[in-house]
Amino acid sequence: MKQYKFLKDSPKAYGGDLLKTRKGRAEGRPLDTKNTIHLILRSTKAVRDWSFWKPINKNKIKQIVSKFSQKYGVKIYSMANVGNHLHFQIKLSNRYTYDPFIRAITSAIVMAVTGASKINKFKLEPKDRFWDRRPFTRVVRGYKAFLNLRDYIEINRLEGFGFQRPQARFFYGWNQLKSRSKFSAPRSTVIGLAKNF
Repeated sequence: MKQYKFLKDSPKAYGGDLLKTRKGRAEGRPLDTKNTIHLILRSTKAVRDWSFWKPINKNKIKQIVSKFSQKYGVKIYSMANVGNHLHFQIKLSNRYTYDPFIRAITSAIVMAVTGASKINKFKLEPKDRFWDRRPFTRVVRGYKAFLNLRDYIEINRLEGFGFQRPQARFFYGWNQLKSRSKFSAPRSTVIGLAKNF
């Protein structure tokens, strides 16, 4: 027997390039405290000295995320730094903590990376803004989607180390296989295989 839906499915994603479309702007940002959320922050200005992957910036970003996630009760399941963008898998303890959390980390990252401050202000013209777009978020519903996002973020983390996407997939798949079996190969062998993939 066919089952009818009386309630319309709510959108799961908001922000980023979606805001270029009318449909993407039609409703507010969906937030969830029961499921995790995929969060992406992107900046094409994060290159050379402003790159997120630069060791000093990388450490500052880790400290900023750790500080404000504890302050606002946001659990960080995983994070990937890919140089010019950041991926997070987060879980909110309260839907009202998202706004202060995202404002805090985005502004703190800009100040840490660019050296901007209350005295040395960063220009606010659209062409000079640090972040490309509003943060992208997607609610991750279901255990399979949770695992897929975890794998996706790990692959992005490997790309941050300089691997191409096929190499990162191979390396991550190899590590998963290795952890499930008794077989283990030296790390240098695995990296060599991945680079020749």
